[in-house]
Amino acid sequence: MSAYLMVICASDSRGGAGLQAALAQAALVSDTHGVTECRTVLTACTAQSHKGVEFSVPMPVSVVESQIDAALNDGRPGAILIGWLPPEQELLEYLLRRIRDFDCPIIWDPVVTPTLGEFYDTGAVRQQLRALIVHASVMTPSLAEARWLIGDEHIDATAAARQLQALGAHTVMITGGDSGETDDFWVTDIVVSRANHDEPETLVLPEFALHQRRLSASAHGGGSHLSAALAVALFHNERLYDAIVLAAVAARQAISAGTINLKYTDHYANCRAAGLPDDISDWPLISAPGEQPSAQSNPVNPATGMGLYALTDSLSHLKSLLALGVDTIQWRVKAPGREYRQQTIEAITLCSAAGVPFWLNDDWQLALDLVHDLAIESAALTGVHLGQEDLLTADLDALGNAGLRFGVSTHTEWEIARARALKPGYIAFGPVYSPLSKTLRYPPLGVKRLRDWVSRFSQSELKLTCIGGITPANAKAVAATGIGSLAVVTSLHPGGYNGLSQQENAKALHQALENNQVTPITGITTVTDDTTGTEYSIG
Repeated sequence: MSAYLMVICASDSRGGAGLQAALAQAALVSDTHGVTECRTVLTACTAQSHKGVEFSVPMPVSVVESQIDAALNDGRPGAILIGWLPPEQELLEYLLRRIRDFDCPIIWDPVVTPTLGEFYDTGAVRQQLRALIVHASVMTPSLAEARWLIGDEHIDATAAARQLQALGAHTVMITGGDSGETDDFWVTDIVVSRANHDEPETLVLPEFALHQRRLSASAHGGGSHLSAALAVALFHNERLYDAIVLAAVAARQAISAGTINLKYTDHYANCRAAGLPDDISDWPLISAPGEQPSAQSNPVNPATGMGLYALTDSLSHLKSLLALGVDTIQWRVKAPGREYRQQTIEAITLCSAAGVPFWLNDDWQLALDLVHDLAIESAALTGVHLGQEDLLTADLDALGNAGLRFGVSTHTEWEIARARALKPGYIAFGPVYSPLSKTLRYPPLGVKRLRDWVSRFSQSELKLTCIGGITPANAKAVAATGIGSLAVVTSLHPGGYNGLSQQENAKALHQALENNQVTPITGITTVTDDTTGTEYSIG
């Protein structure tokens, strides 16, 4: 039997939160992830209106137990979503015992204070709810709910998230406009997580702020939609941080789509059926806690693409690349020797004479040194390419003041959101395929996801490129996404690749880009990856 999402929560007669929100998100996200089967465990029946929860009848423990047993007759859950729980000690004790039996992600939206808070004001109930924390893979309280659970009405969002994590939660997301991290433009959520070596982004920023533009509208059930969308994404094995980003988008769209009752408009349904919102402003930005997205731009000319973007670490190779007419060069020397500085200067000079943009990999200190001490103009040294870890240490303000741009490697939804917050000169998506030159701890994107990202972010002023396993055999499929630029290492090696010379490979890569220009393809187009023979429908 296939796995399913188990939803343990109350019904909402108003239709916007609780069980109804979970089923709505499961149905909507199914358009992009495949079917999301749900098994529902009703903990209470409520009567709600715009005034709040007006009446609530908790389910007897025997009814809840029967529902869980019936679900288990269909197999084990792949994830569990827990929403509002009635303050019934016997029911809470039963759930605490039963939940220990499950080995799957548990997402808990601890709705404890907004309208029925007076019923929770007993020490025993608070302690039982606190006992749930240790079982939570992700919990999504508002700041008010976090303060209630902790018992400190003055603690700030970041400290509250840290304390809930110390009590046993794996990841805590303090949600909503009452997080204490809000201004007139941004609504900010605070996330504190544990590091996972299989997901490098969690090592880079185990704590971060997620910013979304403030909406003029508000709606009932936004928190329920967030936790439900998060549960569905984790059920479908999205990376933790990506699941958080996607859930934030889903909750924002739910609020945008309705006023009081979250009516799903045709426009909203069409956007979700395509798997994407149609407005780039729907997508959040990521920063370290306490920081805001950059107000400075990193000026670029999107009309001038990066084209065939070649990476090299030797002057002889660089000269051959320039002779082949590559459009952009990255100087990537992973083991600098004594002549590294002088060779870098010579590489910049060669690219400047050829009119080819030059990007220095990682070494932002050297880039600043060359600009300041040797008066190398930024027209010759375009900027610095940075990885995710480099963003923690690089002095981006100093680069900007020196007239230098920076590009950023991204591999996930979360990393794109983090890069966009810094307004880089370009973003590199990857790996499209398994890299030929190095090993990464990220799975290949594939052309379908690449096409989604290109379609979404080509609306912005960012230049885009992509990297990872790109060869003449698959370049047509990659270029058909409309990316406009291919970053290549091995396929442009001087000794050739896969039986073709360097010149033949360069010609094929140029041709793939020229055939597709820089505009994403619209409609449904079938392209073939000649490496695998796989046909892709793009559009």
